[in-house]
Amino acid sequence: MFQLTDIPRLLPEILLLVLALLVLGSDILERWGRTPAAQLERVKSSASLTAIGLGMVLFVALLQSGYIYRLPETAPVNFFTNIIRNLQSGGPGGEPIVGAFATDHLTMIARLLIIGSALVTSLLCLDIRPSAHPGEFYALIIFATLGMCLMVGANELLLAYLAIELTSIPLYLLAGYFRNDPRSAEAGLKYFLFGAISSAILLYGMSLAFGAALNSVGGATNFNDLTRFDRIGTFTASSGGLITLAMLFIVAGMGYKLAVVPFHGWSPDVYEGAPTPITAFISTASKAAGFILLFRLLTKTFPAIVGSPTLDTASGWTAVLAVLALLTVVIGNLAALPQTNVKRLLAYSSIAHAGFVVLGLLAWAAAQPFDREQGLTALLYYLFIYSLTNLGAFGALALIGQQTGGDDLTHLRGLSRRNLPLALLFTVCILSLAGIPPLGGFFAKFYIFMVGWQSGATWLVVIAVVMTIVSLYYYLRLLKAMFIEPATDLTPVSLPRGIGAALAIAVVGVLVLGIFPNLILSVLERV
Repeated sequence: MFQLTDIPRLLPEILLLVLALLVLGSDILERWGRTPAAQLERVKSSASLTAIGLGMVLFVALLQSGYIYRLPETAPVNFFTNIIRNLQSGGPGGEPIVGAFATDHLTMIARLLIIGSALVTSLLCLDIRPSAHPGEFYALIIFATLGMCLMVGANELLLAYLAIELTSIPLYLLAGYFRNDPRSAEAGLKYFLFGAISSAILLYGMSLAFGAALNSVGGATNFNDLTRFDRIGTFTASSGGLITLAMLFIVAGMGYKLAVVPFHGWSPDVYEGAPTPITAFISTASKAAGFILLFRLLTKTFPAIVGSPTLDTASGWTAVLAVLALLTVVIGNLAALPQTNVKRLLAYSSIAHAGFVVLGLLAWAAAQPFDREQGLTALLYYLFIYSLTNLGAFGALALIGQQTGGDDLTHLRGLSRRNLPLALLFTVCILSLAGIPPLGGFFAKFYIFMVGWQSGATWLVVIAVVMTIVSLYYYLRLLKAMFIEPATDLTPVSLPRGIGAALAIAVVGVLVLGIFPNLILSVLERV
């Protein structure tokens, strides 16, 4: 039963809801100016309110987690210490709220990742002008962020599904927000159609899991109850088949959300047509929330059919994930090779990186608990580094597309002579995606490969390493265009403050967390 003492544990989500309504209300209460100058001022006002609000929510979530500061018990009692003490009373720990929302270390860490990604996205949008009513545009970003925060803490099937829909519906609208642009309209429609199909598949899998639970626990939607399936090899012929079928449908439904092969068909078109900052948001925060929810679903609901990840003896859901990881890494990298549109190229790159993250999930099948814990730590570290890198890469591409009129390889030609700092920032992100030391992308891939090897997925790791080498070809094509190929236009490319700040945050994070990974690993290991 919900109690007033649970409010501090939900404080970041409550603040996100208040902020979304505030941003939406500010747009309604203020008239939309007729002149271009008045419209641009209104856009910047909504963008600034969103960025400042998300920064405050991020600070509250960070202070609540206790990862940067834990108030000592001997601290003097005053107004400020009382506020901090009340905040940290909602820190990690305790039973899930009404059995449906967990506030453990995994939720705390995922909150920081998602809200931080939303903050960087809002900075990238400071210089993007929505067609009308910018408050709606930024409110949709915040509502999607709220849905992702609920996803990562969901401990119950119904809440998980509602959180997915709260995330997906704003993203459908954002992808097709520029409805006068045929590519954006197409992206929104395709994203909606594929998303609706995946939601139906996922909901059907959840209903099968509920039906299977009728035989053992009298029907349940809570993860902690579902985990009491008649397991350890004692399935009946009917219940065992039902549970396996439920697992397959859930993996397929989440596979669409995460754009893993063969459920990736929507991704390149959506990534290309959506506004580029929104593409960055979809490829980072949305995927991170999806992977963390998938981890909770599989490890809590289906722990008995985990199996072994080795390609020759695989069984259970790790067998399914091993096949998906193999297909995703291979097809994602090979499909990126002939691309000439940079957004489509990075879309296939994102598909390939999703395969690497799936490889981290396979560590759950390791015999030793320590290897399982290392697998989750590696997965979270990869998500942090990948989010920073992709936000930086798509942020730089958003600026280039805005000022050059396109996002093909030809628009990158001679960028180093038009804006060298921008070219260098973009280069750091590209090299991190490629896994070049000492950037964060190198250590993230090394850590994922290490836990995959220890868990027995030997051949899968070997193939992933080979595909990483293959990916160097299309990443280096981007560098060649920026630094070697002659510029078709020498008009300088400016670097606005908002996008510059977002790129600086991403690049500094990639550099610092690559050179000093223990700064974040010490926190991730608490999960």
